[in-house]
Amino acid sequence: MARTLTGVEKAAVLLLALGADLSSQVLRQNFYDEDIERITYTISNMGRVSPETRDNILTEFEDLYQAKQYILQGGIKYAKELLEKTVGPNRASEIIKKLTSTSKILPFSALRKTEPRYLANFIRDEHPQTIAMILAYLEPNQASACLSMLPQEIRADVARRIALMDKTSPEVVQDVEKILERKMAALVQQESYTVGGLQALVKILNQADRATEKKILEELEYDDPGLAEEVRQQMFIFEDIVKLDDISIQRILREVDNKVLALALRGANESVRERIYKNQSQRASQMLKEEIEFMGPVRLREVEEAQQRIVKIIRSLDEAGEIVISRGGEDALVI
Repeated sequence: MARTLTGVEKAAVLLLALGADLSSQVLRQNFYDEDIERITYTISNMGRVSPETRDNILTEFEDLYQAKQYILQGGIKYAKELLEKTVGPNRASEIIKKLTSTSKILPFSALRKTEPRYLANFIRDEHPQTIAMILAYLEPNQASACLSMLPQEIRADVARRIALMDKTSPEVVQDVEKILERKMAALVQQESYTVGGLQALVKILNQADRATEKKILEELEYDDPGLAEEVRQQMFIFEDIVKLDDISIQRILREVDNKVLALALRGANESVRERIYKNQSQRASQMLKEEIEFMGPVRLREVEEAQQRIVKIIRSLDEAGEIVISRGGEDALVI
């Protein structure tokens, strides 16, 4: 019995069916960076997909898209009534359930994650009809809390407009949603502009000599162990392996389990892989390549955990003086 594909896997199959040019436009215009990373990673790990599976996913996408248009026009009840006439009550209920199970598919998904008090302040200066439209698409508990926090002089008007609201053009809903998302993004950007931070400290320490770095990290460890660990994790990333000399890489490989190494390299770029293969025997590198090839799909989280385990080994070997991680502020070579 074939396993059920996840939502990300279905998205990957759909994008593969659309072709490279159209898929790139869809990803760029409709997804956040973290979603693009997950989907493209899944695409790179996809095995063969049967024509039947592909056709089923395309049909499911078409049904969901049509249902979303109905929801935009007249809400969930209206959408369900129309779907029942075309695909039957059982299939209609299944489609509506899938749509309502994830807020990303419904309008104003960005606002659904916003705390009611903040949302009320954000939309209070919009036209009452716009406010009514927004609240009508939110979850009842969020909409209720938000309505109660609006200025008293507009609450009754907004409530009346919600009650009298009928069909709304999908284009109008989408235009309002895009405008509000741009306003919110601009507001967040203004409020979030800061200097300093973890990355700033990491960049400074990367340019410091080893004695200074060690002293600062020791003092951070005493005052704030959690922060010290975050800084250490940022000081050397897995891809920095290519900056190490061959002898150091060979020393590291003696401490790393082959399965952990294969998992870590599954998500690594070609330059990192080639640097590892170069520092193994021909037989060992061939076995590693075969392990990676026959591993099958893996979760991105598991790959990152394997890479972090190797980074910790590198850090411990560096602290023990068995390898040298070259950093700014140090001489590249001591004679």
